[in-house]
Amino acid sequence: MACVAVVGIAMSAAVAGGRSDQGTEARQILMNSIGMEFIEIPAGEFLMGAPSTEDGARDDETPQHQIKITKPFRLGKFEVTQQEYERVMGRNPSFFSATGKGKEKVAGMDTKRFPVEQVSWDEAVEFCRKLSELPAEKSARRAYRLPTEAEWQYACRAGTTTAFHFGNSLGADQANINGHFPYPQGAPRGKFLNRTAAVGSYSPNAFGLYDMHGNVAEYCHDWFGREYYRESPPEDPQGPSAGADKLVMGGSWSSDAARCRCAFRRSNATSGRASYFGLRVVCDR
Repeated sequence: MACVAVVGIAMSAAVAGGRSDQGTEARQILMNSIGMEFIEIPAGEFLMGAPSTEDGARDDETPQHQIKITKPFRLGKFEVTQQEYERVMGRNPSFFSATGKGKEKVAGMDTKRFPVEQVSWDEAVEFCRKLSELPAEKSARRAYRLPTEAEWQYACRAGTTTAFHFGNSLGADQANINGHFPYPQGAPRGKFLNRTAAVGSYSPNAFGLYDMHGNVAEYCHDWFGREYYRESPPEDPQGPSAGADKLVMGGSWSSDAARCRCAFRRSNATSGRASYFGLRVVCDR
C-alpha cells in the first residue's frame, strides 16, 4: 500500500505558553502500508516536567526546564492496536482479548482496535524493527521507533502548560482511567471500566493525538533516570546513557488521574509485561 497523506483537522500548537514553529494549520496524516496513521508534530519549545506547585508533582518530575525539539517528527495518532501488532508480530499477547486471560471483561466485544498490552519494552522495539522491515515500508524508506520522553511529553502537551492537555482536571469522561480517583482530589467520582477501550474513544489533544492520558501507559526510548532533569541537555534530550529500567509515560486504564498527568514518569524493566503497558510509535522518513 502506498503512503497516503490526507489533510488533518485544524489545530493550534501555540497555546497556553507552549510554542511551535508552525502554529495553527491543517496537519497532514500519513498512513502506512498496514493502515497505521501518523501525525506530523512540529518542531518547537516547551516546558518539560512539572512545576513544584502542581498537585501530585514528584521529585523526579522537577525541576521543570525549557526543552527545544529541533525537528518535526511523525507520531502515531493512536496507540498500537491489537490488530496492528498481530499483523506484524504474528500473535496477540493482550490480556483484554478474545483469547487473553481477561477475556471475560471484553466478552462480546471486538478488540481489534483496543490497544495491545502485555508487551515488554524489548518486544515493543522488536515490533518497530519488524514493521520497518515490511517490504512496503522499506520501499517507502520509512523506519519506526519509540519516541523519546521529550518527544512524548511535547506531543502530549500540544502547546499547553497544564497538568493535562485538557487543563488542570481529569475525569473518566475525558480518558480511560480509574474514575474513582479523579484530579484534583475532591472532584466528582466517575466510572472505572477496569479494562482497556478502543483507541480514539475519547477526545484528542490539539495535535490530534488520542489517548495520551490513560488507556495504556506507553513505552519511551529513554532509560529512566530519577535525577535526569537536573542534567538534561536543552535540545532533543535522549535520556541517560544507561540505566536499569526504561521510561513509561501516560498512565493507564488502572491509574488514578494524578498518575496520568503530562509530567508523570514511571519505569519498567525491559522484559516486564502488564495489562497496562502498551506503545505508540514514531515514523521516521
